[in-house]
Amino acid sequence: MNEKLRKLMRSTPVGLILNLAVVYLAYFICRIVFILENFDLVGEGLSWSGFLTVCAGGFRFDSSAIFYTNCLFILLYILPLHWKEGRRWWNAMTKWLYVGVNALCVIINLGDSVFFETRMQRSTMATVTEFKGEGNLPSIIGVEVVTHWYLLLLAALIIFGFIRLYRRPAEPGRPLWHYYLTNSLTLVIIGFLSVCGMRGNILFLSATRPISVGYAQRFVEKPVQTGAVLNTPFALLRTLGEVTMAEPHYFSEEELDAIYSPVHVPADTLAERKKNVVILIVESFAQEFIGGLNKNLDGGTYKGYTPFADSLLTVSAHWRDGFANAGFSIDAPPAVLASIPRMNRPFVVSPYSLNDINSIASLLKPMGYTAAFFHGADNESLGFNAFTRHAGFDRYYGQKEFYADSRFGGKSEFDGTWGVWDEPFLQFFAQTLTTLPQPFLATVFTLSSHHPFRIPDKYADVMKDEGIYPLHKCIRYADYSLRRFFDTARRQPWYDNTIFVLTADHGSSKRTHAEYKNDVGGFRIPILIFDPSGELPRGQLPGIAQQTDIMPTVLNYLGNKRPYVAYGIDLFATPADSTWAFNWDNIPQYFKGDYVIQFAGEEVSGLFNYRTDPLLKNNLAGKGLETESSMKRDAQAIIQSFMHRMNTNAATVAEPLKSKND
Repeated sequence: MNEKLRKLMRSTPVGLILNLAVVYLAYFICRIVFILENFDLVGEGLSWSGFLTVCAGGFRFDSSAIFYTNCLFILLYILPLHWKEGRRWWNAMTKWLYVGVNALCVIINLGDSVFFETRMQRSTMATVTEFKGEGNLPSIIGVEVVTHWYLLLLAALIIFGFIRLYRRPAEPGRPLWHYYLTNSLTLVIIGFLSVCGMRGNILFLSATRPISVGYAQRFVEKPVQTGAVLNTPFALLRTLGEVTMAEPHYFSEEELDAIYSPVHVPADTLAERKKNVVILIVESFAQEFIGGLNKNLDGGTYKGYTPFADSLLTVSAHWRDGFANAGFSIDAPPAVLASIPRMNRPFVVSPYSLNDINSIASLLKPMGYTAAFFHGADNESLGFNAFTRHAGFDRYYGQKEFYADSRFGGKSEFDGTWGVWDEPFLQFFAQTLTTLPQPFLATVFTLSSHHPFRIPDKYADVMKDEGIYPLHKCIRYADYSLRRFFDTARRQPWYDNTIFVLTADHGSSKRTHAEYKNDVGGFRIPILIFDPSGELPRGQLPGIAQQTDIMPTVLNYLGNKRPYVAYGIDLFATPADSTWAFNWDNIPQYFKGDYVIQFAGEEVSGLFNYRTDPLLKNNLAGKGLETESSMKRDAQAIIQSFMHRMNTNAATVAEPLKSKND
């Protein structure tokens, strides 16, 4: 080894890298121990390729935990102050901070490998909250320590490794300007990499938010295997402040079941139909933009921005009042595909994101369906890849798969911000469906109706009418893209045997009419079901529809006979006066009949007849209307049922239930 290489190996940047490498190795050892300790749950059926995928995914979660927990150590280690390396107390403080923090993380990781089988999930802050009042916890831990003495020995060996293998920062050389230049540059580079590591991204090249515990679904075949991908320090840190929802007890268990239950038990007499299902979730496709759903707006002169959607209304079943279950894109897939509404937080980044769930994909799979999800953004965007995998989808088609198919323009169709323009991606969607085995379930989530509200240059002159906001031009482009999709779909062999569902992910913040500038109008979206064969009803139907109704409506129509949990109803089998909707962004809202009820805490803060009072000016709360008490009871039952099932991981039907005909 020449002198330059020897000097490099003794440098502060290399010392830091080697110290962190030891921590990565410790986390890897903990992962192996976790798999072996829980082999019957996690390791059984895990192939070598699956193991490598788990490790690759685990590296991202390990990076997040390591950079979060070691951020102070990293700062102290590379802080460009030339006098600190000569201070024994500074070096000792830095070393023992490194040893102490990582020793604690190792102990937590190894300890959680023992308790994993009790919850089938890594411990989160919800777990801490759940058990913090247990007086017998020390004795339980004591018994497990004795029983698993070998893990205690392993922890001691790893901690000894931290001590023995620790590399202290190099003494500052001369000239000092070289020291300050090197360490300052190292600080900037390591700082940038630390932020990337904390987010779980690679150099910010992945267009996604920081990874959450639910993102672990991306790397496994079975939900229980997420425990091998995750590490407990990450699970605790990422759910800090996201403890379990306080479960209200408005009703006894018997009372709750009598008022509301999300368990659906289909009748054995349902006829099975092997029709394909195509669900189109269109970004920001609010009801306000659709002329056919606003015939009385502007004195009957309003045209909207969606001529194709208007034409589709005439041949589709749609409902008088359609509502989104939330106001954010991240909440749409759980609502539409798994009938899981947002309560006071998005499901996919909540402590419940690893809970067992059923979905339209998982329930159609035993009927021979192949399920695929399409989204034209980066494949990691919004965690859709992870959620749909968790929900039972077999295939995911994102920006990566679009670029790989040269027929549709490749990277030239990137919109410069979010992903692939709607028109080419929907053409890719239509053509790819022809390659799927039938029957199939396919969902596409569009993205062009997003800030900065651009459309392809080739349509700049064609779509000159931008309306009041630039978004209106994007809506017109999205509508045109839908027309082109259906033009292509009609020529495919699967078209006539397919039912199409068209809806939006949420409403729009760019509203122009007073009727939509409130807590009711802001959630209004279209919900259309189109059957080219004509077997389903056509035209407007009375009643209320919401995103969570899509799953039970489609499942019952196709003849699914397996019981499931869904926070929605079968719209074709439910009388109009029994339809309802629920959403919760800032406040819980419950719609039924002509009224909407709003809550502030547990008290009713608003009751409005949203049909006769669309501007919500006349608050009827506390006026003695009978509907207030009945709607309050119904809404509280939905909230209590949801929170109880999420807190107890009971969002599926565990045991076979008898059908309604038994």
